[in-house]
Amino acid sequence: MFTLTFVKQYLSHLITWLILFLLPFIGYLYEPKKISDFNFYFVKTHFLNILFIATSFYLNIYFIAPKYFFDKKRIKFTVLIFILLSIYIFFNYLTIHFSPVEEFKRFEEQNIFFIRLVIGPTIIFLLCILTSTMLFLYEEQAKQKELNKLIELEKTAAELSMLKLQISPHFLFNTLNNIRWLIRKKSDLSEESVMKLSEILRYILYEVEGNKVEFSREMEHLKNFIELQTLRLPIEGNVVFKVDENINNFLIEPLLFIHFVENAFKYGIDSKNAPDIAFEFLKTPKGILFNSKNKILLKQTTIHHEGIGLTNIQRRLELLYPNRHELTINQIDDYFQVKLKLILDEN
Repeated sequence: MFTLTFVKQYLSHLITWLILFLLPFIGYLYEPKKISDFNFYFVKTHFLNILFIATSFYLNIYFIAPKYFFDKKRIKFTVLIFILLSIYIFFNYLTIHFSPVEEFKRFEEQNIFFIRLVIGPTIIFLLCILTSTMLFLYEEQAKQKELNKLIELEKTAAELSMLKLQISPHFLFNTLNNIRWLIRKKSDLSEESVMKLSEILRYILYEVEGNKVEFSREMEHLKNFIELQTLRLPIEGNVVFKVDENINNFLIEPLLFIHFVENAFKYGIDSKNAPDIAFEFLKTPKGILFNSKNKILLKQTTIHHEGIGLTNIQRRLELLYPNRHELTINQIDDYFQVKLKLILDEN
């Protein structure tokens, strides 16, 4: 099947050659009386000239230039062009040699043999080759740009895959530690923890392989994680998870919020104080706003020492939502606050 672009290109070429063929005859529109002196020999030779020039044009753009133009010395390219030019000059010699007597006499009287045989054909032919070579170089540049974009996309995809791999083992390590802590206590909640972990792993392993997931599935994943974390709280406290019911079911990149939720539990829990942790998702005119806030109870870090997790999430946001996200991280008094605003396309 021909694409629309191919059809447009085909028609533009056809129209261009048609215009070049009809160009010498435009004068008849302004002086109709000259039609009586119409020269069929000129029409025939002009058509054959256009046919030869067009053949040389496409031969260069699709065969000679692609194969020999980027040759180190370009000798073969130059030789082939010279051979084509020689054939074109010989072709013009034949048209003059076999021309009607009156045409031959006109060339002889006007003393234009050399111009008609060499200078004119050379100029026309070189213009044709120059044009086709420039078009070839333009198409090659466009192909190279497309190839560079493809390479960049593949590089970005590989980088994102690497970032996901860095997130998942880190999450798994911490979660297994939580379950080990419950098992050591011989808590009845250990079985429930294993079930929650299996749901979380199923989501990570089987549902985030694609580019995006439904917002509702990501929220279900976060809910499972938060419930798993609250099972190991040494002291009951305030743990809030709110999702605005008016949020549309956007398609979003997976595992964007887990780092902030994980950190809130990591530094918002100790064995002596009640935790105060809150997560909130709000609807905005163009997307969503995620708020995270936790009281810092484990004072072994600050917002400047978040580790590889924060670096990864910032890099993912730059790659996945360029100019469509706003991340703000603050430490105010004893509270650690995160605000992440995303501009999303509706599903």
